[in-house]
Amino acid sequence: MAMQLSKQQQQYVGAGAVLFLVFIGVYVKFFWLPIAHAKAEATAKIAEIEAKIAKAKQQAARLERLQAEIASLNERAAEAEKRLPKTKSVPDILLSISALAQKHRVSIMSFAPGPQKSQTYFIELAYPLSIKGSYHNIGRFLAALSLEERIFNVRNISYPSADATGDMTVTFTLLSYQYKG
Repeated sequence: MAMQLSKQQQQYVGAGAVLFLVFIGVYVKFFWLPIAHAKAEATAKIAEIEAKIAKAKQQAARLERLQAEIASLNERAAEAEKRLPKTKSVPDILLSISALAQKHRVSIMSFAPGPQKSQTYFIELAYPLSIKGSYHNIGRFLAALSLEERIFNVRNISYPSADATGDMTVTFTLLSYQYKG
C-alpha cells in the first residue's frame, strides 16, 4: 500500500525537508561548532592549568627540600666559621690559649703577634709563643690546643732539657687561620 501524495503535499514535505536541513545547518554553524570550539579551548586551558599546578606542586616539594638544604648549609657554614673565622680576633685566641694553659698547669712566658702569610682562601697568622711547664703538662696543653674549635697548628717547636725542678721552657710558633672571603 503505497501512499500517494498530492503535488502540494509533496511541496510541503520538500519545503519541510529543506527547512529541516537549513535548521540543522544553522544549528551546527551557530550553536554546535562554537560550543565545540569553546569546549576544546576550555579543555586545553584546563590541561595547561593542570600542568602548571603539577609543576607548582613539584617546585613546592623542591622548595621544602631546598630550604632544608639551605638550613643545613647555614649550620655547616656557622660551624666552619667557628673553625676558620673571618676576623683575626687576637683577644679570643689569647683567651683560649690562657684558659688551656691554666687548665693544664702551663705558664705562658711570651705571646706576640707575628707575620701573616696570605694563601688562596685563607690567611695564616703566626704567633711566636713561649710556655713553661712539665713535659707531660706541655704535651697535654698541645694536645688540647689541637682539639680546640678554632684551627690551630704548631710549627718550629723546640723542647730543651728540663731544669732541676722538672720544668722546661718550650718555644714554638702557633699558627691560626683566618678566612679571606
